[in-house]
Amino acid sequence: MKLKKIVAAIAAAAVAVSTMAVTAFAGQDTSGMADGTAYLNINLADWSEFEATYTNVEVTGDGTYTVAMSAANAIDLGQFNALEIVNGETKFGRTYTVTVDSVKINGVESKIAEGYTCSADGVAVHTRVNLYNEWNSPNEDVANDGAVDCRAADGDVMSKSAQIIDMATGVTDFEVTFTVAGTGAGAAETTETAETTETAPEADSTTDVANTGNVAVASIACVMALAGAAAVATKRK
Repeated sequence: MKLKKIVAAIAAAAVAVSTMAVTAFAGQDTSGMADGTAYLNINLADWSEFEATYTNVEVTGDGTYTVAMSAANAIDLGQFNALEIVNGETKFGRTYTVTVDSVKINGVESKIAEGYTCSADGVAVHTRVNLYNEWNSPNEDVANDGAVDCRAADGDVMSKSAQIIDMATGVTDFEVTFTVAGTGAGAAETTETAETTETAPEADSTTDVANTGNVAVASIACVMALAGAAAVATKRK
């Protein structure tokens, strides 16, 4: 019984590291976020504060990730909303890409245009993908920061938009799923994880999760496999 409790505690801790939920008023405080943390920068038209719970995720390399926001009360989105990654430009370089795969508003899949990846600050520190930004466009960003700062997975930056969603009102839940590519990390780790967990009972499902970039579940599988081996050794004694 003690062994099961230890494994459960370790598993819970691993998941907590990968996906973090925080409650904030309006914009999130990024000062305490780890490098590579992806989060939603959501704002109202009048820039007023609102209470919401945000689910952030740590980007560890190439893969697919999801971030979300749940507002305490329905809100109307303002002129600027974005997906951002703390120190993403510094950690992964200025050529990796972040592609928004889907946006769900109040649980409903929204129609989206194709977006592009750029520096959130123009000085190669944080990474941004504009979800709805009235003041930016690929033309403006390329002119201000240089073509290397704006990029897209298919290489065609100029056909992309800084307004990939429509203005939305009455929003209580906002979810964005996105794919990271070109970091040079993730693929090797995924292969190693799959080999490590190959003999485990849940090897197949672990491999699928590892391919999404969420390495926490793969780590849990390894811990459980080791715990099982320890239990067998204890019985033999």
